[in-house]
Amino acid sequence: MAARCSVILLTKNGGHTVRPVLERLAPSVRRGHAEIVAIDSGSTDDTLAILARYPVRLHRIPPTEFGHGRTRNLGGRLATGDHLVYLTQDAIPVDDDLLERLLAPFADPLVAGVYGRQLPHQTHIYEAFSLARIYPATPHRKAWAPGTPLRLNDVFFSNVCSAIRRSVWTRIPFDDDLIMSEDQQWSRDVLRAGWAIAYQPGAAVLHSHHRSLGQVFRRHFDSGASLAGLVADDTADTLAFGARFVLDEMRYLRAHGAARRIPYLLLYEASRAAGFLLGRQQRALPRWLTRRCSEHRYHWDSGRPGAAGMPASPST
Repeated sequence: MAARCSVILLTKNGGHTVRPVLERLAPSVRRGHAEIVAIDSGSTDDTLAILARYPVRLHRIPPTEFGHGRTRNLGGRLATGDHLVYLTQDAIPVDDDLLERLLAPFADPLVAGVYGRQLPHQTHIYEAFSLARIYPATPHRKAWAPGTPLRLNDVFFSNVCSAIRRSVWTRIPFDDDLIMSEDQQWSRDVLRAGWAIAYQPGAAVLHSHHRSLGQVFRRHFDSGASLAGLVADDTADTLAFGARFVLDEMRYLRAHGAARRIPYLLLYEASRAAGFLLGRQQRALPRWLTRRCSEHRYHWDSGRPGAAGMPASPST
């Protein structure tokens, strides 16, 4: 009998975080509610030794074969569950009931995918504010009204912690060739096909990054490049949203006694905006400059305009 769900865990050198992830998932596996399929793309630390201590079905690929959409599609083919649960190696469930809560919205037959809440974990105040805005405490459901433009907020979905119906994935898989944002692409396509997307804050993980200004720029360059043509937002929309976001963030810092951090905040958000807007124009840039701006440089050597990247880690 197929497992109720299959957890597809992408790993590479995740020894510092993958153990608590597996500890939280193990009770569901022991109850027969889930299986764990780990796809490792070249770990050289103790990740493989840790995986061997848990009820995990391991599949190994060379680093050059990793792609955010491609590897998640591979996980879908390896899985046996009726629902595919995607987790990154640094998304630590806050309790043992993550899978049950993540799957609950599928009681609605029109829901194709569910994504969970991300809470800050060992990060700075800017990231904490951003996560609070993107992942609120209130659940919601998204569907598309035909004829209306689909903007980034409409299609937002995150494979850091998500679940999708296997039957929908077989018809609408992830794009193998996107550098990143395969989750937004999939959400857009299923919404257009008449399905709904649910946000389930009760299914929460600890997940955040502490990125430098350069890392923020490169990360959002790749985001801009992958979202160009995917959503209806234009440059004016992006700038208007960014301005409102920064003003709210400044108020948040003042309210939390961190007004002294506002100058760095402005540099941080300028790096984010510059990377995103330049990434949207990457087709007009010379290849050498695109590579220099990107977090996933191997992607641009592949010769495929939307090809999946080969990042150092599958965390997103």
